[in-house]
Amino acid sequence: HVRERAARATGPEAAEALAAADRYEAVRDELLAGTGPDLTSYEGALGDLWHRYRALSPADIGWLRDRVADPATGVQGIAFCLELLYAHGAAGEAEVRALLPRWKKELAKQYRTTYTEWRHPLVILTCLAQDLAHPAADELLAWWAKPKPLWKDPLRLLTHLGAPDEAKAAELWEFVVSGGHDTGHLMTWVLLRARLDGTHPLLVAERLIGEPGVRKYVLHRVLIGVADPAQPLWHYAVDPRSHSWWRRAQEVADDPRLSAEARAIGMKTAREHYVTRHPDQVRPPLTDGELTGARAWLAARTVGTAGTD
Repeated sequence: HVRERAARATGPEAAEALAAADRYEAVRDELLAGTGPDLTSYEGALGDLWHRYRALSPADIGWLRDRVADPATGVQGIAFCLELLYAHGAAGEAEVRALLPRWKKELAKQYRTTYTEWRHPLVILTCLAQDLAHPAADELLAWWAKPKPLWKDPLRLLTHLGAPDEAKAAELWEFVVSGGHDTGHLMTWVLLRARLDGTHPLLVAERLIGEPGVRKYVLHRVLIGVADPAQPLWHYAVDPRSHSWWRRAQEVADDPRLSAEARAIGMKTAREHYVTRHPDQVRPPLTDGELTGARAWLAARTVGTAGTD
């Protein structure tokens, strides 16, 4: 933002602004190393920062691990940090060891994650323990198998992403086509199937287009959400304010591996995103350059495509 304003200014003011930006950028990485957001802030603020963690630096990983290990980190903070570590393959035995003493009293409680990019922390912990073949996995799975408390029932199948097998895939698929309320089930099945088949989840999701029993609107957001399997987007619906969802929609629209029908889903999602419709509502705010680039990208792909959805 400073550089864009400076480019429109003239004289000493512009030079001073650019010099200040240069000084900041020279020390930025060192200043930000080992830092992160306020994990106690409201969920929307954390979600706004999700795109910044698409690639984790060593300093990011260290900060996330330290937060998971810190007894003062609350359930929301654990869920945020553990999801990022797990999705990027950076979670391990240390995280299981840190959380096992807390799971029964603190993590085994209702915590709504329907409109966030992270899952319930106990879902993630159970997946991790299964992947590691940790002795605690059996105890965690036994807890999920109990009929009470009732709040956990819709989440149980999400734990199937850990150490996936064909039996888990079949049980998940049965739920997906049953018409039950989807709170991440199709996303889990697609990611699970991709792991079993050794393929990209985008290709798994693409094969479901037109599949009987699979609801279109669920599949469309899953297709966008799995564009980057190292950081899947778990939000219950496409978030039209989000940088993450905008970028994934672009990537799906431009992915040469996908069919025209699958790319059209990405294009439709992009056209409906607030980047082009209500840019003032995108968070964090767009720079002028980002907005210009988004409009140019959309214009280049919209010519001659009107009415093709």
